[in-house]
Amino acid sequence: MGEKMAIWRTKKPATKHKIVSDLRKAGIEKGDTIIFHASMSKADWICGGPVTVILALQELVGETGNIVMPAQTGQLTDPSKWENPPVPESWWKIIRAETPPFDPFVTPTRGMGVIAETFRAIPDVARSFHPYHSFCAWGKDKENILSKQPLAKSMGDESPLGKLYQLEAKIILFGVDNNNNTSLHLAEERSNVFPLTENQAAFLKNGEIIWEKYQEIDYNSEAFIALGRAYEKERNFHPTTIIGAPTKIYDMRDLVDFGTNYFQTKNH
Repeated sequence: MGEKMAIWRTKKPATKHKIVSDLRKAGIEKGDTIIFHASMSKADWICGGPVTVILALQELVGETGNIVMPAQTGQLTDPSKWENPPVPESWWKIIRAETPPFDPFVTPTRGMGVIAETFRAIPDVARSFHPYHSFCAWGKDKENILSKQPLAKSMGDESPLGKLYQLEAKIILFGVDNNNNTSLHLAEERSNVFPLTENQAAFLKNGEIIWEKYQEIDYNSEAFIALGRAYEKERNFHPTTIIGAPTKIYDMRDLVDFGTNYFQTKNH
């Protein structure tokens, strides 16, 4: 129904030129570093679909800019924590023993949308190594952005999000809201108010699947909608529309700094 609905509400098919034009008017420029979150289901019908969106972003930022998209892999997490949907406890041991661990070249994204999954497979797009919270990047700084992502604090200052903060990235929420805004996990980390919880991840060592335990905060995007509303009210921020999709473009540093203070205030 998604594509059918897009056709019904579209007066004129969206093109790469139109996407470039709309985003340029919204403030995206050559040389920008962007982190992009998207739901094509909210946009007009696009000639070429997700490939056209990615080509438009590449044309916009150019070879001196960078494009980053989250490439998370929730299907590889410990099955005992699965809720959407859960699986029987009798399955847990089999799943842990038989599921192939994360491979940055092979493992598909989960819940990231068709644009992010298409982006992952494009030549010249690289991917960070993290069993759950990897990122994909294209552009002049991609190796620096993706290098040495830690297992714990996977969305902290040493992660790709921390590198994007330093590069003064712009966040683009295309057809999605702040509950999909991965950058706000950096604010969670920086606030230092959330307790650690035990996590574990699978790695392939000497041909054998080994589960390694580590401590990390329990990342949770449930508060991000309220955070975003508070930020927009404080900054008198108004969304725009890009080829029919409601779109929000934020200064990452400003939003993360606001979010860090927001969490510290709310949790004390």
